[in-house]
Amino acid sequence: MKLKPRLAAVASLVPSASVVADIGTDHAFLPVYLVQDKACPKVIAVEKSELNSRLAQETVNLFNVNHKVEVRVGDGLLALDEKDGVEIVVIAGLGGKTVCRMLIAAAGRLGSYKRLVLQPMGDAALVRRWLAGHGFRFVREKLVQEKDHYYEVIAAEKGHQAVDEPIFLEIGPMLLKDRDPLLVPWLRHKLEHYEKAMKGLLRSRNGKEDPRWRYFNFQYDRLKGVLEDVCRGE
Repeated sequence: MKLKPRLAAVASLVPSASVVADIGTDHAFLPVYLVQDKACPKVIAVEKSELNSRLAQETVNLFNVNHKVEVRVGDGLLALDEKDGVEIVVIAGLGGKTVCRMLIAAAGRLGSYKRLVLQPMGDAALVRRWLAGHGFRFVREKLVQEKDHYYEVIAAEKGHQAVDEPIFLEIGPMLLKDRDPLLVPWLRHKLEHYEKAMKGLLRSRNGKEDPRWRYFNFQYDRLKGVLEDVCRGE
């Protein structure tokens, strides 16, 4: 199976031959890829609704991987059991707040997993903040682009994560350290986003007195400084 860039980036951070749980699997494309191309012996594909689980099961049946992919209906990580032997948890394509709620709900069992591979659809800084505050370190991070959208993929494992400045939670410490190939265009994209937001607020009644304008301006200045450092090779 050929995956689109976003899911391909997620798959690239899943160690080969691992037992995986894909939370919010949608059509189960990722589980099929993992057992076919990464020699994963077992993948549990979790969906919250019966309807979505049927769609996932159709994909599993189509590719004849029922012996390795189990479609399960349940609420996030709570659908998993210790006897499943899951090593890697993937949560991709869900909002950052939803990802955090799932992690909080299953916080007591997260220590049993070797790696979390997370691809939040927004609020990635919130996810990083939660991970860093609950005993996880970032081991790999990737940026991927599909058309006009950039996505962040985070691989985290148990350990201590030092965060020198809050802005690095928005950027991603490993994206910066490894100089991801998309880092510069992504930073420019984020700066454009803040510029548009600030211009919109300037047209409002409160203008620069709006707390959101001050926050966006602060973030803009910090991101611009990081971009300049990256371009200088620092």
